[in-house]
Amino acid sequence: MRRGGRIASTLGLTKDAVEDQDITVHSIMADANARTLAALADRAASGALRVPVTATYPLERAEQAFAAFGVGTLGKIAVTCS
Repeated sequence: MRRGGRIASTLGLTKDAVEDQDITVHSIMADANARTLAALADRAASGALRVPVTATYPLERAEQAFAAFGVGTLGKIAVTCS
């Protein structure tokens, strides 16, 4: 990471874990309430928020998607329903 960079971590990473003191660490925690989810949905629909999906599973393979999530697969996993 370059000097002056920023890290957002859902794994509890703190500034103490980053050797370079010119890095900003943001710890991200879930806040899944209706207001937050509606705001995120609006931003995603407008294109202001982009969420890269690294793996997509059909509904019939949802069990495999949950297994991938459970072992800590990095990135976003999507299950399609069509």
